Amino acid sequence: DVSWKVACGANVAYDQFPSQNQLFYPSAKGDSMWYDPVFRVETIDGRNVWCKRHYRVRNEKVPGTFRFSVLDNGVTSDEFWTIVDVAEDLSWIVFHYAGAAGAVGQRYIGGLLCTPDGTLPPESEMEKIWDVLRSAEIEPWELFVVDNDDTSPGALEAGPPPLDFYRKTASVIG
Repeated sequence: DVSWKVACGANVAYDQFPSQNQLFYPSAKGDSMWYDPVFRVETIDGRNVWCKRHYRVRNEKVPGTFRFSVLDNGVTSDEFWTIVDVAEDLSWIVFHYAGAAGAVGQRYIGGLLCTPDGTLPPESEMEKIWDVLRSAEIEPWELFVVDNDDTSPGALEAGPPPLDFYRKTASVIG
């Protein structure tokens, strides 16, 4: 029920979290969609818990570009996302994003390499993917590989991810 899992990402503030599930689904009205990242964090006291966000996604004029907005702990973030490239068989996708939380003066950029199961694509495809990332001004050495091991102690402690937390109401209120 996950659209993508992050295999690696280029933003230290976000992409180092383990078990990153990316869910995209249409709004009830059909004029936009929702994006719900569900990811695991280790709290300051050592517990593993699931965190989630709920973004509204609107198409931009150029195909493959989107405007994401989210209210996160009282601060609204506005992000511009681009699908940089995607494998013909949908075995991987590269996103680039740039965002800002104006109320707190924060700006950020990043990129994601996502796959259906969160594992890195085969080595035979990586040179093409590195070129795609470089076209978005992201170097391979800037990437953080995401721990998507469902059998790790942290994942077992956190339990199953709450993948339908927002979807069950968003499909009604759209």
